Amino acid sequence: MAGEASQLQQQQQQQQQLLQELTDSLECQICLKTTDDPHLCPKCSKFFCYGCIRDWLLKSGKEACPNCLGTVSLAEFVKFRWGNSIESLRNLVTKPLGHANAHKVNLKDELHIAQGAFSAASERINRTLDGRRDALKKSKDGVIKSINILVQQEFRDVNQQYNGKLAEVDAWSDILAKELNKLEISLYALQDSISKDPALEPEQQQLQTQCHVLKKKLDLLAPNVPEHKFYCKLLPAPVVWRFTVRNFHQARMGNQVQYSDLVRDDLGNTWRLEIHPNGFDDARNKSVSVFMQLYEGVEGRYHFTIELPHRVTPHFYEDEDYFQLRKGWGQNHFVDQKLLLDEFVENDCFEIRFSVRSPHLIEKYDCLRKYADKLERYNSALREECSVDCINEICCIRNVTEACNNYSCLYSDTLRDDLGGMWRLQVFPGGNGDVKGIFACIFLELVEGIPNIYEFSVDLINESPKKCIKKSLEHNFQPWMPFGWKNFVSREELLDGGFLKKDALMIRLAIRPPTVGHKFNYLRQYHDKTIRDLTQANTKPPSSPSSSLLSSKTFEAPMSFIRKMLPRAPSQEQGSSTSSSEPK
Repeated sequence: MAGEASQLQQQQQQQQQLLQELTDSLECQICLKTTDDPHLCPKCSKFFCYGCIRDWLLKSGKEACPNCLGTVSLAEFVKFRWGNSIESLRNLVTKPLGHANAHKVNLKDELHIAQGAFSAASERINRTLDGRRDALKKSKDGVIKSINILVQQEFRDVNQQYNGKLAEVDAWSDILAKELNKLEISLYALQDSISKDPALEPEQQQLQTQCHVLKKKLDLLAPNVPEHKFYCKLLPAPVVWRFTVRNFHQARMGNQVQYSDLVRDDLGNTWRLEIHPNGFDDARNKSVSVFMQLYEGVEGRYHFTIELPHRVTPHFYEDEDYFQLRKGWGQNHFVDQKLLLDEFVENDCFEIRFSVRSPHLIEKYDCLRKYADKLERYNSALREECSVDCINEICCIRNVTEACNNYSCLYSDTLRDDLGGMWRLQVFPGGNGDVKGIFACIFLELVEGIPNIYEFSVDLINESPKKCIKKSLEHNFQPWMPFGWKNFVSREELLDGGFLKKDALMIRLAIRPPTVGHKFNYLRQYHDKTIRDLTQANTKPPSSPSSSLLSSKTFEAPMSFIRKMLPRAPSQEQGSSTSSSEPK
């Protein structure tokens, strides 16, 4: 047994020595660690991490090996494919060999250790859960305390409003009591004079006049206390409107439905009041029917009131319901027609006051969120309709692998924008200049047009949408002077990252002026240029049909943009004008 153990120990030492030698040979000459993604120099056969040698070549600006100083580009370094197996070999060597070195395990000690670990884990879990319970209780108590403070403050504010208005009513009570006492004395004096039964006619007329004056004073005697609506921060404030129904008898006899003007609340909803003077459905010829209607806006629950104002006994209706667009909610039997004529109609008119609000703040915030989403959708549609993009096209670049190996340039098809300029993409899949073999370069070139500032974006389309690469720049373009990125994407990522499909690269190109104002300014420049070209062409003798064809094509792009921005004519006229004005 001792001989077998020594033989196994000697074998393990030999494996450890072999592993150390292999690890030393795969040591990176730059970071002095075991190589990650090892690459071999073809001149000196030394290994380097791919990231280390790439950064070294970029920083030094020379294509030279840091060990032997031989001229070597990054693409010439050879990838060592067995480097990733070193860690697996290390794990294999350090693994215990058989049962020779295994020692006897004390099961009782292991059980005692496991029991201790269980107790510690149970205590730790219970302590953590208790802490979470305490934190939840403190958080709940804090929220309730804040709510209670807010509610108590609102109670105090409402009571303060109530006490202020009550004091005003009490003051008016004292004033009116004094006035009533004075009028009562006048009434007793008048009563005493009448009881004497005056015989002369002038005295009778005078007493009659005093009676009329006294009655008029009593009719005009009323408290000047306006209606009060309590304000509370916990409830949304209502929006109140007024509507006057005129020519009531005529509308009632003809059963003409009366609509108020369209009004807008603080949430952006549009409302109107619908009144049936002769009643609706079972209330016909009995009552006046009144309904609230959500004409346009966000459907939801709303609290609404409808009121017939009166100095003494106003008629009031209040309710809360779920409103849908263009559907009315209210009362068929809002007010009896006889009562309306006796108490509220003056000069064949009466006034209605109506209001709307959200039931509570949560409903209001939810309605505001829905309205904001609606505005965002409308804004997005408007932005798409009024887009200032000159070009938004997908370009196909073919034969990428060959161009990458040859470090050559590929060109996209020439694209014409809606102003009259012509553009194309320049793509160096294998890189160009000081980044040759490291990064792919993409440039945008103004082939023909007027120099101006443009924003442009290049989107490298990938099989996986999450891996697409999009970059944007702004530049003052000059004809035949490309501008773009030298390091748009690494060469290896371009080839192996899922961007190529059948050796073709798909690129979405978007070009636009900075603002709509810039676009109209550029349009005017192209228009002036086209007019000058046409004027010069008309002053010169005709040379060939190609010149006139070129002028018509140059004029076509600005005119198409003008047609798109102008409002459309009716369908019949549009058909005739389109057939006569569009170039063929």
